[in-house]
Amino acid sequence: MISFKTSPKFIRITFCNPIHFLYVFAFVFFNTEISAQESPNNSRRNIDSVFTELNELLDKAEYDENREALISSHIQLANFYEHLGIENEAIKHYHDALEKHNQADTTAIYIGNKMSSIYLSLKQYKNATSYLTKSLAIAEQIDFKKGKAICYGLLGSVAEKESNYNLALKNQEESLSIFKTLTDSTGLAITYENIGSIYEDLGQFENALNYFLKAKTYSKSIPSYIKINILNNIGDAHRKMMKPNEALPYSLLALEKSKTSKNTHQEESALKDLALNYADLGDYKIAFDYMLKYKDLNEKQIESQNAELVSSLQILYEVEEREAQVKLLNTQHEVDTIRQNIILLSCAFLILLLLGWFLYFRKRKKQQSKIQHYKNELLQANLEKKIQEEANLQREIDIKISALTNYSLHLSHKNKMISDISRTLINIKDRNTVLIKSKLEALIKEINLDLSQEQEWTEFISYFEQINPHFFQSLKNEVTKELTPSELRLCMLLKLNLSSKDIASILRITPDSVRIARYRVRKKLRIDSKEDLQTFLLDL
Repeated sequence: MISFKTSPKFIRITFCNPIHFLYVFAFVFFNTEISAQESPNNSRRNIDSVFTELNELLDKAEYDENREALISSHIQLANFYEHLGIENEAIKHYHDALEKHNQADTTAIYIGNKMSSIYLSLKQYKNATSYLTKSLAIAEQIDFKKGKAICYGLLGSVAEKESNYNLALKNQEESLSIFKTLTDSTGLAITYENIGSIYEDLGQFENALNYFLKAKTYSKSIPSYIKINILNNIGDAHRKMMKPNEALPYSLLALEKSKTSKNTHQEESALKDLALNYADLGDYKIAFDYMLKYKDLNEKQIESQNAELVSSLQILYEVEEREAQVKLLNTQHEVDTIRQNIILLSCAFLILLLLGWFLYFRKRKKQQSKIQHYKNELLQANLEKKIQEEANLQREIDIKISALTNYSLHLSHKNKMISDISRTLINIKDRNTVLIKSKLEALIKEINLDLSQEQEWTEFISYFEQINPHFFQSLKNEVTKELTPSELRLCMLLKLNLSSKDIASILRITPDSVRIARYRVRKKLRIDSKEDLQTFLLDL
C-alpha cells in the first residue's frame, strides 16, 4: 500500500511509494544536503543554500534560454518543495517543467508520475489518475517497462484508496508481472507489499500475510524503511489473525530496527502494534506502557513536524526576500537614472501646470463669483417659497384643529340633544296607548343604538391623527400599563384642551366620572404628582 507519512525532519513520502526506486537521485540529493542528524542552524543554512542555488540555476537557464536546463531546474525545485512538504509549489514547478517538455520520453513519464504521486497524497484521485493514464500511454509508446510497472503500481494505489479493490489488484498484478521480467527486487518487494495491503483491507489476512512474507524475501536488497514496514505489516497480519504470540517477534524486531535507523514513523507503528499485541495476550500493563510510549512519540513527532515545517517556510521566505532585495539593488542604479530624468520632466511639467492652473483659477474665480450670485438669488427665492409653504401649512393645520374642535363640540351637542330626546320619550311612553308605547320604545331603542355607534369615533380618531400624527406613539412610550379604548378617547379630548363638562357630554358620562377617569389615566402615566394631566398631554 502506498502511504504518505511524515519523517522527524520534514514532511515526505516515507514508505511504500514505487516512485522512489525509479527516481531515488532526487532524494539522495536532498538527504545528503539536508541531514536529519544536523543541528537546526546547520539545517537552516543548508536549506538556504540549496534553495538559493536552485533559484540561481533557474534564473540562469531562463537568461540563457536553455530549455533543457530550464526543465531540469523546475524539476529540481519541485523535488525540493516536495521534500519539504510544500505540495502546491512542487506541483507548480512540475507543471512548468511538463509544459516546457513536449516530448514523449522517460522525463515526461517521470514528471507525470511525480505529479500523480503528490495528487495521490492529497487525495485528489481524479487528477492522479489523469496524469498516470498519460504517463502509462507514453511508457507503452516507447516500451519503457519500468515506467509501465510504476504507473500500474500507482494506479493500483489510487484504486485501493477509492475502495475499488478488484481494479487495484488487477493493476498491482500487472506491475508485479513487469517487475518479475525485470528481476527488480525493490519493485517486487514493494508490489508484493501493496498487494498484501489490499487483501488486508479486504479482511483476507491470510492472503495478506502470504504476500507480506513474499515481500520479506527481498529484504536484503531494499531500503531499510521498506524492510521495517514489511516487518510491521507481517506482525500486524499475525495479530489480526488472532496470533499475537507469532506477531510479537516481528513487531519487536521492527521496533529495534526503527530505533537503530531513527525512523520515528516506523517506531510509532511498532509501538502501537506491540500495545495491541500485549492487549490481545491479556498483559494490559505492558500494553498500556507501549501505548503511552506510542502517544508520547506521536505527540513529539507532530510537534517536531509542525515546528520544522514552519521553520522551512520561514527559511524559504527569508531567502526569497533576500533575493528580492538583491534584485532590487541590481536595478537601483537604473531606477536612479530614470528617477532623475523623471524629476527633471516633472519639474518642467509642474511649472507649466502651475502657470496653467493660475490662469485657469483666475478665470474660474470670476465664473464662480457669477455662479454664486445666481445661487444666492435662487436660494433667496427658494427660502421665500418655503416660508410661504410653511405659512400655508400652518394655516391648514389651524383650520384642521378648528374643524376638529368644532367637530368635537358638534358631537357633544348632538349627544346632548339625542340624550334629551331619549329622556323625553322615556317620560311620555307610559301616557299613551299600547300602540304608541311600542313605537316609542322602538324609537328609543334606535336612538340609543345610534348613540353607541363607533363610526363617528373612527372619523374623529382619523382627523385627530392627521393633526397629531405622533401622539399615540409618544403616549405609548410614557405609559406603565396599557390604556383602554375609553382612556385613549379621554386623552385625545384632553389633548384638544376641552373642558370636563364638554368631555362628559361627548363621552356620555357625568363630570364625576370624568374626574375618576382622569385619575386612572394619571396612575398609568410616568407623570410627576404636581404636574397637571392636561398640561402633560398638551406638551406630549
